Amino acid sequence: MKVLPLKRESLRDAVIRTIEEALLNGELRPGDRIIESDLAEQAGISRGPVREAIRQLIGEGVLVGYPSHGTFVAQWGPHAVEEAYTLRAVLERLAIERASERATPEEIDGLQSTVDEMGRQAQQGDIRALVRLDVRFHEQLYALSQHALLQRTLSQLRRQLYCLLAMDSGFALHRTEIAADHQLIIDLLRDHNTAQAAAAIEAHVIAAGREVVAQVQESAHA
Repeated sequence: MKVLPLKRESLRDAVIRTIEEALLNGELRPGDRIIESDLAEQAGISRGPVREAIRQLIGEGVLVGYPSHGTFVAQWGPHAVEEAYTLRAVLERLAIERASERATPEEIDGLQSTVDEMGRQAQQGDIRALVRLDVRFHEQLYALSQHALLQRTLSQLRRQLYCLLAMDSGFALHRTEIAADHQLIIDLLRDHNTAQAAAAIEAHVIAAGREVVAQVQESAHA
């Protein structure tokens, strides 16, 4: 995992972002070990902020810590993945219902900019960029719900799934369809068609979950 030297401000958050980026890039995968001293040395900081970041990510279920054994990226079984994605589908349905009531045309334009870039990256075949843009789109959508607890819950749940996004073959196999799915959601939001927008995002998340479940099952039998 490549780690750049970090500035003093918000060191814990910077460490968290570094780990997130490694998860999304596939540099850290389920079961990989996080060595606190190595991470601190590569980042050019003391162990304190690294320890704080690791403690937070353990609390959120992104990492798991075993006394006398170390800290590892959480591993997922098919049933746990299915539970996570079905829960996410229900929560995102609520998020889009609230966003549909509250989002301004300018805020929807912000979503459109992200989806336009998704389309360009899908055409170019840059899957890592597409994954990051997918994360950005959903984070923007959560913010538009104006529901702080819902936003935090969804953000933490998706962060747990970051290590699986890098494994998700659906981004490569269906990259054009993924961009189109997000465009449909925006079009329905613009039309204030709340019911169909909610149904569309629920179907989108459930389909993504099926892809990841299949990938986890395949990895387990490899």
